[in-house]
Amino acid sequence: MEENKNLDDTQMHAAYLTDKGKGKLEYGVLERPKPGRGQVLIRVEAAPLNPSDIYCMEGRYGEFADFKYPFTPGWEGSGTVIESGGGIHAWYLNGKRVAFSKCNEDLTGGEIKVGGCYAQYAITNAYQCVPLDDDVSFSAGASFFVNPMTAVGLEEEVRKDRGTSVILTAGASQLAKMITRLLSNDVTVISTVRKETQREELHKAFPEALDNGRLIVLNTEDDGFLEEFKNTVKENNCKHLLECIAGSMCGKLLSVMPEKSKVVLYGALSRSNVSEIDPFSIINNQLILKGFLLTHWVESKNLLSLIFIIRKVKGMLQNDLSSEIQKEYDLKDIKDAIAFYEDNMSGGKVILKPWGVEN
Repeated sequence: MEENKNLDDTQMHAAYLTDKGKGKLEYGVLERPKPGRGQVLIRVEAAPLNPSDIYCMEGRYGEFADFKYPFTPGWEGSGTVIESGGGIHAWYLNGKRVAFSKCNEDLTGGEIKVGGCYAQYAITNAYQCVPLDDDVSFSAGASFFVNPMTAVGLEEEVRKDRGTSVILTAGASQLAKMITRLLSNDVTVISTVRKETQREELHKAFPEALDNGRLIVLNTEDDGFLEEFKNTVKENNCKHLLECIAGSMCGKLLSVMPEKSKVVLYGALSRSNVSEIDPFSIINNQLILKGFLLTHWVESKNLLSLIFIIRKVKGMLQNDLSSEIQKEYDLKDIKDAIAFYEDNMSGGKVILKPWGVEN
């Protein structure tokens, strides 16, 4: 990379925030981090944009934690471990190609000061790295954690209640497609979309589920959508809603859910507060609205459970838990990448390449 010729071994190029909000996002030179004991230094090869990364750059997590600026965003990525800070696990990973997640810090009140994956180098805890198989590219492996593990966690939400049907909002998203693949063999999936092209896309992607009645796709822009939604939910005895839009849509759907239904809110694609909730529907029908954050779900698991989950994700990374990649950007063009991603969020992953995009 030509621009790196002017850097010494203590420096790197990175995207970083100087304060809350995307308007404070810069690309430039930062000090290269050093791994402590139990940590590794990774030469980052690829990192995806996720909605949670956008929320971070908008400062939404700043209400719950104390971010130290300049701060490099990016919750997950892939690369090669080039240095160990000490410890058996860190030593074992030295030289290995890995998927990794940002160094774990307290998002509920603590300091957030270790940079993320939108940089040429990053440090993280050795236990937050998973070696990649030789046939998995860096671009594919970069999306190992956020979407696949969230999909497994939300699948668990449905299965632990022995649900036979589930509603997914933003059904054409990469994450919703993963959940559909995990559930549609034995659970009826009712997906909502906002474009007819997205309905057609899901019909083509899941022909078997469509034919056996395990997939129903509703367009929120259709006249009479809410009534159709209510009738479909009733016909399928559906009491689980996995919701990622928030805003008025969440409130409207929640208010027509059957008695003792559970709504799990795991995103806010509308960037709006949940609204238009009928309080008497919640009271009379004993409805439950709860949040899901991947970090909290992972922290609730014991070591054996986490090993099982990681093996499951690793084994399904190139099929049921795979992500489509629609475009790659040089990290220095991160602002263009964000603009494209926000206009095409259901079209596939946008990958940032800290060392440039291969032609």
